Amino acid sequence: MNKKNMLYAFIKRIERHKLLTLFIKNIFDYDILYDYNYIFRIIMEDEMVIIDIYDNVSRHRFNRYIFDFDNKIKDIGCMNRNNVFLTYININHVIDSDNKLYKLAYLFSLDSDKMVDYATTFLDNKLVEILKK
Repeated sequence: MNKKNMLYAFIKRIERHKLLTLFIKNIFDYDILYDYNYIFRIIMEDEMVIIDIYDNVSRHRFNRYIFDFDNKIKDIGCMNRNNVFLTYININHVIDSDNKLYKLAYLFSLDSDKMVDYATTFLDNKLVEILKK
């Protein structure tokens, strides 16, 4: 399975296990978020995984996160486009950082045998168990 499909499958498994709110709080640094506070969508397009989060608790209510696995996006960045807070990440250019979103991207740039060990450094144990599978 390629890295793009692994990221997509990982998040879909989190969703099936009803741990999506935990995942969003863990990765996207939400302080106050409950299952009923947001709408979540994940799609794959070409060599990208796109996550959309609409919430009613944060300053930026419309958020789109684009993970590029094919170098279409040149680097890592953020912008506001038509009231959508857009974060784009080229998986091949991300390095380990304190930012958990970048850590998630970096996780999927690693070889499969190193992913779980790295995930334990920033993901909740319930999410790491899903990644193991």
